[in-house]
Amino acid sequence: MTEEGRHAVLDAFGAVLPVAVAVALSPFPIIAVVLVLLSPPGGSVGLAFLAGRVVGVAVVVGVFAAVSDVVQKSGDASPLASVVRILVGVALLVLALWKWRGRPDDDEATLPAWMGSIERSSPGRAAVLAFVLSVANPKELLLGVGAGITIGGAGLPLGPTLGVAAAYTVLACVTVAAPVIAFIAAPERMRSRLESLRTMLVRNSAAIMSVLLLVIGALLIGGGLSGLR
Repeated sequence: MTEEGRHAVLDAFGAVLPVAVAVALSPFPIIAVVLVLLSPPGGSVGLAFLAGRVVGVAVVVGVFAAVSDVVQKSGDASPLASVVRILVGVALLVLALWKWRGRPDDDEATLPAWMGSIERSSPGRAAVLAFVLSVANPKELLLGVGAGITIGGAGLPLGPTLGVAAAYTVLACVTVAAPVIAFIAAPERMRSRLESLRTMLVRNSAAIMSVLLLVIGALLIGGGLSGLR
């Protein structure tokens, strides 16, 4: 790969790095993996959840990277990709405001009702749940769309495009992978730590997600406006 090619790959990864961090810090998947790890099956269900998470994140970023790459090669990529990034950014800002306004008081914070059954999940159900959280959750979907458009619009060859998408996926899934690996290595030691983590995330999930959506939304809008210019 030429020096120019390496710079292009680094630029593409640098552009999606904040989005990957935002996806990694999304509270719901972390809470969900903690719940499945604290269930009686523990590690086996956690591994299934991790597999579903990786596949879901990879599918979203891969599909939209491919679509963006096709548009890029058609010659209309710059304005269209920029407009889409702006629209995704605006949607993220709206979601950030909605999440912030609807955040509960500390003493009222509870898990959503659908999460109550996670601790009784089989490995197959856990994998499906992780996949759905990655592709059907509006916040995560918008973040993945933004990352895919950025990667596909970078104009990289297929190999580097897949490499950047894979690196994005690994980073986006690291906060689910880490507790699974740690639990398998030392289950008894990790139980109390996972309980504390669950309590903290349930209490602060809305505020955490609001800030992340606000920052990434602003970055996408800024990148889109720069592309239009």
